[in-house]
Amino acid sequence: MSHPAVVFDGVSKQFRRGSGCDTLASLLGAGLRRCIGRRNGQASTKELFWALKEVSFHVRPGEALGIIGPNGAGKSTILKLLAGIMRPEKGLVRVHGRLTALIEVGAGFHGDLTGRENIYLNGAILGMTRREVNEKLDSIIDFAGVGLFIDTPVKRYSTGMQARLGFSIAAHVSPDILLVDEVLSVGDAVFRVRCLERMQELVGSGLTLVFVSHNLEQVRRICPRTVVLQEGRVAFNGCTEQAIEEYTHVLGRDQCPRKADICGSAFRETEVDGSAGPRVLSMRFLGADGKESRSVSPVEPVDIEIRYELSRAIPRLVVEANMCRDFAQNMISLNSLRDGVTFDAARGEGRALIHLPRLSVAGGQYFWNVRMWDADRGTIEADTAFEHPLVVNDKGNASGMLCLERTWAVGDPQESVEKMENGK
Repeated sequence: MSHPAVVFDGVSKQFRRGSGCDTLASLLGAGLRRCIGRRNGQASTKELFWALKEVSFHVRPGEALGIIGPNGAGKSTILKLLAGIMRPEKGLVRVHGRLTALIEVGAGFHGDLTGRENIYLNGAILGMTRREVNEKLDSIIDFAGVGLFIDTPVKRYSTGMQARLGFSIAAHVSPDILLVDEVLSVGDAVFRVRCLERMQELVGSGLTLVFVSHNLEQVRRICPRTVVLQEGRVAFNGCTEQAIEEYTHVLGRDQCPRKADICGSAFRETEVDGSAGPRVLSMRFLGADGKESRSVSPVEPVDIEIRYELSRAIPRLVVEANMCRDFAQNMISLNSLRDGVTFDAARGEGRALIHLPRLSVAGGQYFWNVRMWDADRGTIEADTAFEHPLVVNDKGNASGMLCLERTWAVGDPQESVEKMENGK
């Protein structure tokens, strides 16, 4: 029986909070501050935290393993430990075979060197001989799509161009093991598809892949098995479909963040005439049983309850709720005025309720905001951040953005159409 290509056994990694030391002066200053702190009785252990806590998994030769989890769960730390960039405080990390890591955009590039020169530089760093680079040079340039700029200094490349060149080099090294982080998210859509196809080709040829991504559809397509991380520990290790379902459970628990800037929004509640203006008190999601929930099914009804407080009466109040997923990509906008509804809202506390027969979107984490308008004045009275989280748990069954109702038919095409038209 062959040895595992990757062994991660009981690994723990610790970091120190605060700024790092990138010069000799800052290193000496940090040491002096720690000494003074200890004499004053300050506990230096308060600055330490465990990014990974006894994490274990093995990857077989030729296997594609996905790693998913919320931000800060320890995914990138695992890749850096596997790449040898860092060493663990506890546990065993072992890699059998030639390894290539694509962890950060432009890692290993020298800005003053041209794209061509950086191919040779990166190739040498990754263990390729000059002859190997010469044989694969045209293929690397063609795959990256930077032929017109190959003799231009890399510092003049866009982030996407650097990502394409970096991935192209890594994909042509012919490694035994390839580590890929979220770096692919900066490329354009066409290039991301080519990268996925290339990774599938490499895995099909026997390469071992460890793939970190927030894109669950990419993980589903490439990796039969996936590890779910939560707060530095393994929450699940198994079939990717079950892992994605577990991931949605993780997002729906109390650790689900309530960050005002999660979608890059600059929206804040406004103040009117310098005094305390209208404000949103709460936004709650009620499941089919009428109880508050932060995780709902895409095939069951959900009610959205918005409580607010007004400093004056607004005869025609408009309430709007918006849902986004990634960086202000607004997916849903529910506006009462567009639906022919306004509220005769008195001064003080009030309540608006939106009933959705179902929220037919693919599983994952979403964020909502609330806007309130005065229809007569045409003014925005309150506009919150996208700070209200909701997890849709589709049990890992959907892909894409929507979860649509559908009917399947087999047999003669015309006969099937006639049966569906007749409601049979």
